[in-house]
Amino acid sequence: MRTIFICYYSVVFTVAVVGNFFALVACYKNYSVSAAVILSYIASLASADLIFALLSIFDLVFFVNGSWVGGEAVCKIQGYLIETSYTASILTLLAISYERKKAVSTQMLVRSHGVKRRHELLKIIWVTAILACGPLFYAYTVKVEGENSLCVNTAWGDIGRQVYYTIQAVALFLLPIFIMVWAHVKIFKALRHHIRTTSKTFALESFGSENRKRAAVDKKKQRKVTKMLFVVTLAFCLCYLPFMCVRTVRYFLIYTSDVFWKFVQLLIFTQTAFNPVIYCFYGHLFKLSLQDVLHCRFDCFATENERRRLRGSSSGTSSSPNPNSNTFSIKHVKRGWSTSSLK
Repeated sequence: MRTIFICYYSVVFTVAVVGNFFALVACYKNYSVSAAVILSYIASLASADLIFALLSIFDLVFFVNGSWVGGEAVCKIQGYLIETSYTASILTLLAISYERKKAVSTQMLVRSHGVKRRHELLKIIWVTAILACGPLFYAYTVKVEGENSLCVNTAWGDIGRQVYYTIQAVALFLLPIFIMVWAHVKIFKALRHHIRTTSKTFALESFGSENRKRAAVDKKKQRKVTKMLFVVTLAFCLCYLPFMCVRTVRYFLIYTSDVFWKFVQLLIFTQTAFNPVIYCFYGHLFKLSLQDVLHCRFDCFATENERRRLRGSSSGTSSSPNPNSNTFSIKHVKRGWSTSSLK
């Protein structure tokens, strides 16, 4: 059993660390060309997942040795930062859902909003996560049982822990889930309406083959949006809902076994490997950026004109990026990934 766990952990850890690292590199490389807001959200999500994955090394050592080896300070910092990364992650997902909902329903209004205001929202997300998890610095402590040391969050006692995690479950899980489901329903309806409207327009009016081809591509992108939103919602719920349920009944002393508790902990750790696949490498643009990194084609320090030329040469199209725009330039769309599918 231990061998299976270590092998599984190694695979997930590698995918999570490598995937989120390349996601950050891809966001940086492409943000230098086009200041698309979605790249900032993806970078925030990748940062949170990367922190979560790296800090999980202490849990692996504890599983192998049966005793906490980091000491009191590391116990507090690790517990605090893992909770902070989770909070920042779910708030970032909430912001992405909200932005996509606005993008498909009121595109002109979305484009009128400046990039600076969106970046301020990311700062608010991380400040909120840091403050919301601040009390955990006091909660986590090292407890000695026999010859083994445990890193636990029992400093508040049972009642204090029940109150804090009940508030966290409602405010930072159930409420965001409800809002994300509501936003996704609105997105699905808007996309279906857009597809039906486009089909009727083409049926009533005379369009050339080029316009029909463009419409077919647009409909394909819309279906891609719908599919990705479904996968995102399903993956997030499957990973975090069991954890929240088991943690609630465990902290209320209804269920005290460690079997399911360890399983759901492993499940939310697996989520850190899902996110770079779903959010980052789902788009062809990130795949191309990954190829650039693997082939050591770093153009991060090139001038703006050189970056345009490097990007444009592979697509055969050149377009000047708009730093105040929430969309990629034409050359990015030509490379196979449209920001309309991620707004």
